[in-house]
Amino acid sequence: MNQDWNKGITLSQELIKHCAKVKPLDIMVGVLCKDVETTVLNLLNVINEGLYQHFPDYKKAIAVSKGPSQDRTSEVIDLFEPYSGIEKIVTDDLYEGGKGAGVRTIIEIAHETDVKCVVLIDGDLLSIKPVWIQTITNAIIYGRADLTVPYYIRDKYDGVITNNLVYPFTRALYGFDVRQPIAGEFGLSKNLYEILRTHPLFPPDFGVDIFIVTVAAAKEMKVKEGLYSLKIHESTTHYLEPEKLLIPMFKKVTGSMFELAHYYEDYWKYRPLTKTKTYYRNCYSKRPIPVKVDIEKLKHMLTNEYTTKKDSIKNFIPQNIFKTLDVIVTKQKILGAELWAEIVYNFTAAYRQATTTSEKQDLLDLFKTLWIGRFVSYTIETKDMDINETEIFLQKQAEVFEEKLPYLRSIYP
Repeated sequence: MNQDWNKGITLSQELIKHCAKVKPLDIMVGVLCKDVETTVLNLLNVINEGLYQHFPDYKKAIAVSKGPSQDRTSEVIDLFEPYSGIEKIVTDDLYEGGKGAGVRTIIEIAHETDVKCVVLIDGDLLSIKPVWIQTITNAIIYGRADLTVPYYIRDKYDGVITNNLVYPFTRALYGFDVRQPIAGEFGLSKNLYEILRTHPLFPPDFGVDIFIVTVAAAKEMKVKEGLYSLKIHESTTHYLEPEKLLIPMFKKVTGSMFELAHYYEDYWKYRPLTKTKTYYRNCYSKRPIPVKVDIEKLKHMLTNEYTTKKDSIKNFIPQNIFKTLDVIVTKQKILGAELWAEIVYNFTAAYRQATTTSEKQDLLDLFKTLWIGRFVSYTIETKDMDINETEIFLQKQAEVFEEKLPYLRSIYP
């Protein structure tokens, strides 16, 4: 991961002076915007209402960080006028990169305004309600947490990077059972955002969500889940075009996850092993909105990619695992949780040994093919399951990752 982007970043002198005038703040909602002209005005108005209703006696601001957009995002943001008593701060991302650059910009504004609580919201969020601001903020404001993470009620085919990779991996390595570690929205304490601000692995892109959660976990900070609600966000529509968003997102999230595993290896290698659950909770929520995924397209992608990459893949996993994998993929059998966990851990170890950016990207490209294989198998295994049955299935998969953590410790260089 290129870390040079995070060095020497500062706000403009004009913005620093503006921050000095409004400091210290109690609450700041940071909105991350790129090509969101159809969603951002409603989002800003809802945030405005949430701050006005639930935090009337606090000093507060809405800060907008704009990535380079191809639509009228900037013009729409200009139309927004907050209520009296709520500051509006708008700036471009401090660096080109992606979501991480936007988050880094918001954190820099937070530092300059000495704010006690920062809430991060994606600009494409459609389902936001005023009460969400209260729910994300309260635990931080009242000193009960350093990080709040939503638990969104999602379709079993939504959260495709989370369910079969990020969740079980994070839970196993860090003993951190937060169900949606890359949910997109967060509440951060000053203690946490100041640690993030100077961290050498702060990523410029989609890896920022797992970065925030992993740092909090490895630093053993207090984390609370909340905001139990349905989530609708515009980017879900791109699941039908995996090459457009999902695959690039996967590589960035996974790259950051592997980098952080290396950085915090002394933590997860030696911490006490986590005990698995003995019972499972049921969810009695409203039915989430179905997410359409083109499974046949993914099967075709898997077959084509595996055929061309299998000789390279076998260089990074043990021979016995590769033989089993080869039979499963070529004969279109189920790539189950046990084998999947071993594959994930072998690629984690292989990434540790990669020395150049090119080697790491090549490794992630091979791993992406196998992740597609796991996702295809997951859709088959859960085809006739409801939301509770699927959730138990995913909890058991996470338990497999926990049980196999000694295996990762044994092969990690």
